[in-house]
Formats: sequence, structure tokens, C-alpha cells
Amino acid sequence: RVLAEEWYRPLVEWSEMRWDGDLVLLGNGAEAYQQAGVRSSPTAAWVSIRWILARVLAEGGHEEWRVATVFVQEPDSTQSDDLEAAALALPAEAAAAISRWRKRQMAEQRLSPADVVEKVMRALRTPDEPHPLHGCEVAIRYCSPSNAASRLSPQGFEAYLREPWYAIMTEWDELQVEREQPEAVDPDGSVVLQDALVRRSGDESWTVVTWQLSLHSGTWLTDSLTITE
Repeated sequence: RVLAEEWYRPLVEWSEMRWDGDLVLLGNGAEAYQQAGVRSSPTAAWVSIRWILARVLAEGGHEEWRVATVFVQEPDSTQSDDLEAAALALPAEAAAAISRWRKRQMAEQRLSPADVVEKVMRALRTPDEPHPLHGCEVAIRYCSPSNAASRLSPQGFEAYLREPWYAIMTEWDELQVEREQPEAVDPDGSVVLQDALVRRSGDESWTVVTWQLSLHSGTWLTDSLTITE
């Protein structure tokens, strides 16, 4: 039933596959993100697939990686709970680990575009709290498959932030996130634009950070951002 969903079609129709970027480890090695590209024919466009894996304790006491969820490039407007049911067929320890991950994901699914933007903005403002590169890890977690930053390691994302035009992301002192209904880019509302206003102490004018977000497996993820001084 999961693979019957329209947005998962690339997973069963591909004829070519490639790895897009290196494996990214987050959460002190408890999570792993791997990007891949698939297409159905040599002339078809590549579709990005983002695999989220969790390290779990398997039967016998050894650790192994299990698929926690999959984000496909094409946004969706609905969600399915079948992955939770599938986890029940795993060994007890692995099922419990996947269940914990899914509970966290369900909490994230309740976050609005504004909530996601604020969470990422605040994490990037103090990028090394509560541990080094934590802010970059949060930003990567909320990248969609089509976001080029989803292929970066936390160290690579940190270098990304050193570019002069991104300085405001780590230097702002005031933040206001628009809480009105975000502007829809797609008719079905699965892609939206969300504005955040930031400024440094002493600045008279605000800088507008416009985020584009898309809905994947019920979770809002960031596609891109535009900074307007």
C-alpha cells in the first residue's frame, strides 16, 4: 500500500540509480541520511530520493542500520502510517527503535511551515549549542530531497554559512516569523513560501528571509531560501 502512493512511484519504476553525495551522520552517529537519484529511462529526469536510517540494536545484541523513512523529491499532500505497521514485523529491539523515530517524526508532522522555519533559524543562530554543529544538523534534518544542502555534512553546511550573504543567519538579534497562512506555490498547497524577518541590534531595517518549503510524508521540509536585505 505504501508503494502504491503516487509520490513513491519512482521507487518501483526506476531503471538507473546513482548515489548523490556522501553518507551524512547526525545525532552522534544514531541517524544517517543518504541521498540517491533514480530515473526510469536514459532520457528521463533524475528524481532525488532521501533515505533516513536509524541505528538500532538487533537480535543478538549487535547494532545495524534500519530504514526509518524515505522522502521522495515529489511533494505530497497526504501521509501514510503503513511504515509504523511494517516496523511491527521487525525484531522487538529494532521495532522499538523505529517506533521511537516515528513518534518523533509524527511530532514533526504537526509542525507548520512557520514552526519549521523558526526552529531552523533559531538553531542556526546558536549553531554550536548544545553541542558543536548542532544547528547545522537541525538544518540538514529539515532539508527536502531537492535542496542541494541535503547532500552536505554538518561540517560542509558550516562552511556554507561562512559565505558573506548568509552572515545574517548567525548574527541576527531579533526574529519575527510570519504566522499568517503561507503563500502557496502549488495549487494543492504542498509547496509554500514562508517569510521570516531578522535584524541585528542597532539596525533600523529588517532583512527578509523567504523560505520555500514542500510537504514530504506529512513533514514540511525546506527547498531553498532567499535573503533580501
